[in-house]
Amino acid sequence: MKLDEPAVGCYTLNGESVLTFPEDQSKENICALLEQVREQNPGTRILLVLDNFSSHICEHTRKRAHQLGIDLVFLPVGSPHLNPIEQVWKVLKRTASPIVVASESAFRTLARRLFDTLTDRLGFAKSWIDQFLSPYLQKLS
Repeated sequence: MKLDEPAVGCYTLNGESVLTFPEDQSKENICALLEQVREQNPGTRILLVLDNFSSHICEHTRKRAHQLGIDLVFLPVGSPHLNPIEQVWKVLKRTASPIVVASESAFRTLARRLFDTLTDRLGFAKSWIDQFLSPYLQKLS
């Protein structure tokens, strides 16, 4: 089954991950995702790694992230291998592809279940943590 809507997610390392199926990836829908991320992770520092998609880097999104207390880090162009969520998507697609579902609703339920299971593991982010976060944390201590 192919959906016209994109799956948009946030893979958290120390909180609740979020998966949505917005109509498109407009700045308004990206900001709605940020709001869900903040709602699911109240009172915690949020550092969100994003690619350079236009609705991710626009002023509207940056301003809303700031209002929500979410720090944004943008990856260099052409470097999806640096984003831990890309491995989540890869495994999710591979796992879901042979499964037959009866409806869009059933597919979304399956995708959410797989996403939740996969994002509960830090393994997808281990190399990112080792390469980028650990050196930063060492400088702080």
